[in-house]
Amino acid sequence: MIISKECEEAKRAIVGKIIENGTLCRSRFGNYLGIDPSFLVVEEPSEAEVAKDYFGERYLSRFREVLNAAVGKLSEKRYTRRVSIPIWRPEDALSQHPPAITEISFLFDERLHLTAYIRSLDCLNYFEPNFRFLSYALNSVAEGAELPAGSIAMLVAVPHIYERDLKRASLISEPKEEVYGHTNLGTHLIEDYLSSAWHSALEVIYNHGKTKETEWDIFEGQKTSKFIHRLFVEVLKPEENRIHDKAPFTERYGIDYAHDYIICADKLLERVGESILKEGEEYTYAERARFCLKDPVKVDQLFEAIEKLKGDRCRRDCYIGISRPWDLTSRDPPCLRGYQFVTSREKLKGIFYMRSNDAYGAMHANMFGFSLLTKYVAELTGFPDYGYAHFAVDAHIYTGFLDSVKEILYPEMKRKGLG
Repeated sequence: MIISKECEEAKRAIVGKIIENGTLCRSRFGNYLGIDPSFLVVEEPSEAEVAKDYFGERYLSRFREVLNAAVGKLSEKRYTRRVSIPIWRPEDALSQHPPAITEISFLFDERLHLTAYIRSLDCLNYFEPNFRFLSYALNSVAEGAELPAGSIAMLVAVPHIYERDLKRASLISEPKEEVYGHTNLGTHLIEDYLSSAWHSALEVIYNHGKTKETEWDIFEGQKTSKFIHRLFVEVLKPEENRIHDKAPFTERYGIDYAHDYIICADKLLERVGESILKEGEEYTYAERARFCLKDPVKVDQLFEAIEKLKGDRCRRDCYIGISRPWDLTSRDPPCLRGYQFVTSREKLKGIFYMRSNDAYGAMHANMFGFSLLTKYVAELTGFPDYGYAHFAVDAHIYTGFLDSVKEILYPEMKRKGLG
């Protein structure tokens, strides 16, 4: 995690990281140096005008479409976890030039903070234009909801610099030491296994989380939660030690959840052209990824991503959007907002972005299911190995489950009887 005071400092730091650690990839737009997904936080972003170019106009039109709904939710309940705005649309999976920013999420914690998922970013030429849009979005929502504006964070899936720009990039390069562990502006964990990743996430939330109200006031034990803001967990060996011995689900459940709710596994080798919802289901992650009846343009985004990777491992547009504009007015919007498959040091890496994540009740099963999908995609596209990254804007433990989490983290030793 790179934490900077302002935009220019963040740009110099990420450019420096790319020059120091980048590996060469060949793309249809030119050879570039790319690095692993990176998490950046800018503490004090200044107000800025959006660049008047094609991408800026597209960002603005999609953002303004739901601005009033976002402001309304925050004005009603400033503690809400449900204000996340999709910029990506399913038809963008077929575009030659899809938007770089795919999702922007807002969370209030003393100030209103913005977090963005960026599928690909030319960090020399397009860092500032994209950041200006994010700054505009933050200040527009903060002003509308009458809340003080806070920080901006970016999870960048493929930070890169084109080979042709390296000489110019070296003039501004200023590498910065990264921060790991917990801070008030974000938490970055690196773990070997899914089981240890879940355990570490619980530990950070239990020990450092803040308490706030939730919107689940009808459920006893879920009226308040302990939360941390912006949890980024990288798992290096997701195939090993996949399930913690205290996980609240079985392996059979995890596989069924992945196959049915996330993937629609029985149709993974074909393009889906009809509804896959079962009776009583409003949506599933698989339905949003592959064939959503409410979409004006229906695209099997998962199938398209797999086909792209088969032809070009350096593709930076293998993103699958789960969120939709109408989710902002829903009482139960999807927690998963989108995911992407990228090449990272000869591995396929799956990156999954969530606006909200119940760390005790759902996170481990989410991780298991999402990493299983990544494994399948790696096998279908010829990658010998894969990695997994998990991001949650609001990672929390409901108050009613804190005792259960304490028992996982700090089990009481049973005393042996005397004599």
